[in-house]
Amino acid sequence: MNLDNIKIADMRIILNKDTTLARYYPLIPWKETIIERLMGNGILFKSQYDEIYDSDFERIRQITEMQEGIDESFHAALHLHDFKNRSIKEFKSIGSDVIAEVLAHGYRKSLDIIKLAFEKSEEEMSEILYIGRTDVRKICAMCHLMRLPGVKDTRASLYYDCGLQRLDDFRNSTQDKILETIADYIGHSGCGKSVPQKKELATQIAVSRILP
Repeated sequence: MNLDNIKIADMRIILNKDTTLARYYPLIPWKETIIERLMGNGILFKSQYDEIYDSDFERIRQITEMQEGIDESFHAALHLHDFKNRSIKEFKSIGSDVIAEVLAHGYRKSLDIIKLAFEKSEEEMSEILYIGRTDVRKICAMCHLMRLPGVKDTRASLYYDCGLQRLDDFRNSTQDKILETIADYIGHSGCGKSVPQKKELATQIAVSRILP
């Protein structure tokens, strides 16, 4: 299961000053040229790019016709949001008894849970893992929320508690609406957690829109 095989065309969404790191700013003026040249040579997905890059990097340079340094920077930006397979032990916001059951049944990584959820219903997962359906729902949501850049347990649990429980909740919303939702929740709950920075959230929204 490839959870980060993004489209080359979608690098348009990532490579801008609102959603990427300053070290990638030099790529921004060249992004359309690089994308068009790669796609013009039939390279539509990251997996296709990587296959050529790993076997013949000079071929990538010939295709993009970019100066030395630009190609390496594009490659790094393309992999900036690669899937991180989190340990279930990191999920401190879920009860230790629930985590113990999940681990006892051989599911140790977030990818294990995502694969199981792809194949089984919520009810079936509850029976397999020996945990309640509410806990199944939360652990599945947490695994997907932690696909977003910079999101670990604390941030993922905040988003979940705010009702932002799916990547679609980010894809289909705006920065201002999400910030308002989070600020309202923090204010009413007194949870003591912090509102994400605007650029952090803008990046997460952008990445939610390109992840397969």
